[in-house]
Amino acid sequence: MKLTPALSAYLDFMRFAAALAVLLGHMEQDGLYMAWMPLSWFSHEAVVVFFVMSGFIICSTTLQKGRSWKDYTVARAARIYSVAVPAIVFSVCMAWLVPPQTQLSDAAFSNLRPIAMWDLVSSLLFLNESWLNPAALTLNGPYWSLCYEVWYYVLFGAFFFVRGRLRWPLLLGLALMAGPAIMVLLPVWAAGAWLAHYGHKLPVLRPAQAALLWVASVGLVVGINVTDFDVTVRTFLKLWVPGFWRLEGSQRLVTDYLVGIALLVHIHAFTHLMPAVHRWLEGQRVRLAALAGFSFTLYLFHRPITQWWGYVSPNQSQSVLQSVLVACIIVAMCYAFSFVTERRLPAWRRLFQRALVPGQPVAMRR
Repeated sequence: MKLTPALSAYLDFMRFAAALAVLLGHMEQDGLYMAWMPLSWFSHEAVVVFFVMSGFIICSTTLQKGRSWKDYTVARAARIYSVAVPAIVFSVCMAWLVPPQTQLSDAAFSNLRPIAMWDLVSSLLFLNESWLNPAALTLNGPYWSLCYEVWYYVLFGAFFFVRGRLRWPLLLGLALMAGPAIMVLLPVWAAGAWLAHYGHKLPVLRPAQAALLWVASVGLVVGINVTDFDVTVRTFLKLWVPGFWRLEGSQRLVTDYLVGIALLVHIHAFTHLMPAVHRWLEGQRVRLAALAGFSFTLYLFHRPITQWWGYVSPNQSQSVLQSVLVACIIVAMCYAFSFVTERRLPAWRRLFQRALVPGQPVAMRR
């Protein structure tokens, strides 16, 4: 499927909306009152959006001509570490500021854990979700999904660039390192990559059909959420599948697969909406790209802030105005942080470029 300017703009919109949904959901969890905003209900579904879009975009950019495994490695490493390293430092610094003997609860520093060297090493190597590794990044629960995505990048790179007899043994070894919790959601990420590669073979839709499928796909995701269908399925699987609880963050795999399918339909339907919709989005491309340009920072930096804000000044009066103001301030803070994270991406590219391909220009820009 071709990544047109309109589709690129729409994916930018989805990326920012998903990051915002995660922020609003965690504001509610941390006592900052966001339940009144429906977008806050979809913080988990937003992670599935990230996975599908990640597979789609990574596959689309990698398929471009002239891209080598070194280009791929430089692009992925720079993109991830430009935000991950500052996020780790930020999380640890915020945890150090927590007063000793602080009373913890579900709404006060619920993500706080003692700072340990293995937590830092594991976070830097993205091993936190592998097997039963107890490591986690203090004050920053959302870091779990980044560990999933990095392993998907590694597996995709091995599949795409390695040829011959080495490919499948290498993939098996990497899958064993990643662990079952990560591997069980690989189909969700791979579905996005499949759409990028084979989407052009899907049926052509008339605008009316596309609009109907576009709405229906949204309806499916909303229906799964508001009916608590995922809770019903998880409860059943926990009762009947021994050790199911060990999947931890992947226990919603059944409904995550359904949401992933809905997203494939949604993106495919979008590409066949009326030309006027595409023209309008093309006109908004710069604005949407600006929002998406700090969504990664928003995702990895917001939780330490909401944890602290919920502790210092919880929204006990359930003021909508206060919750909106806090959300805007946190978004603005993360936008400012992006000037030392995502917006420093060229410097990180140069760093990894010198390590892998000294003396050559960076070929991959995504």
